[in-house]
Amino acid sequence: MKLLQDIIDEHFLSSDKAELVSLFDKHGIFDIISKSSGQLRIQLQRAITTDSGAPITAITTTSSNFLVSVNSQVIKIYDLNEKRQIQEAIAQIGLRMLLSIIKLFPSEASDIFEAVKQSLQMTSEMFGYNYSDINDLMKFEEFTDLTQTLTGKKYADELQEIPQSEIASIIWTNKVPMGYLTTELKKRKWIKTQSEFSKLFGNSDSKLQVHWDMKHKYELAQLLYVLAKGDFIRPRKGVFSVPEKFIVDFSGTKLKANSLKKISSKITTDPTTYHDIIESVEKIIKNISKS
Repeated sequence: MKLLQDIIDEHFLSSDKAELVSLFDKHGIFDIISKSSGQLRIQLQRAITTDSGAPITAITTTSSNFLVSVNSQVIKIYDLNEKRQIQEAIAQIGLRMLLSIIKLFPSEASDIFEAVKQSLQMTSEMFGYNYSDINDLMKFEEFTDLTQTLTGKKYADELQEIPQSEIASIIWTNKVPMGYLTTELKKRKWIKTQSEFSKLFGNSDSKLQVHWDMKHKYELAQLLYVLAKGDFIRPRKGVFSVPEKFIVDFSGTKLKANSLKKISSKITTDPTTYHDIIESVEKIIKNISKS
């Protein structure tokens, strides 16, 4: 199972990490997550060593205790923006921890997932939590599709053979129709076709090429950053890793590794210099939000 810091490093934008860590420290969240994951790690290691299968009882007990412990802190937060930010971050961290557990026991993926769901639902009923909100935050529907394919040894072996870089993806959250965004990009001639750019989200084709006018590479980096920040997209392994893999210029030349991430850092740390780029992207977001 991945460490908490690994998940934060992979999933959250560099500019968000300091704020997230600060919020977690402020409200005692780090200690809760660290203690819960530490106890579960011992059970998981024991199960792996003895080849005794997934310790489902330990997993569900930990998830239930984790929910209660976190909520005991969250209810004390009066700033609604801070509260929601923490809830969303914890949900994403919890989901990625669950995924890392399932990867250890892929043949039992469905059983683990259903047990955790039932445990969280029962705990919510007992303590009066809003399970519907928990379900939405953790995107359990997307997880169901994954676990249903991981049945039997053949699928377990296939999952274990998939390199981490190949399961990276970006999900379009349907906060607005994707066509609103692709129309804005095509209007500016930043992309070749709308349908091609749409394939970037949820892509499973390793040969995909998405063409972008690299005269506007800085706008691309800023756009991805803002889309993630505004929950229009949700990356499963870094917001820039998938675009850097599949986006090419109009002649087919690929982006260099970490190039978008570096550009985004430059824009974030020096917004005055890149004011026009920031403003250009803000206009796109404003247009798609009011459509």
